[in-house]
Amino acid sequence: MIATKQQLFQLATDPTAPMDDRYAAARELQRRHLKDEQITALVRLWPSHTADEIAERLNVPVQTVVGAARTYGLLGRG
Repeated sequence: MIATKQQLFQLATDPTAPMDDRYAAARELQRRHLKDEQITALVRLWPSHTADEIAERLNVPVQTVVGAARTYGLLGRG
């Protein structure tokens, strides 16, 4: 099962959780966040690439690509 952003945030900020788990959760949250240049690449790639291909190219999870595509109104286009 893949953790949601909310679950990762809760783990990263839980003072009773082991430090290694907290750190791993924080790293995963950072990995899932798209930077401005990644958003630009996503918009450019969307019409001609699958979400899987874009995720691989941007080195982020597919869920991050789909979520960003939804946020920027790209779903149903391309």
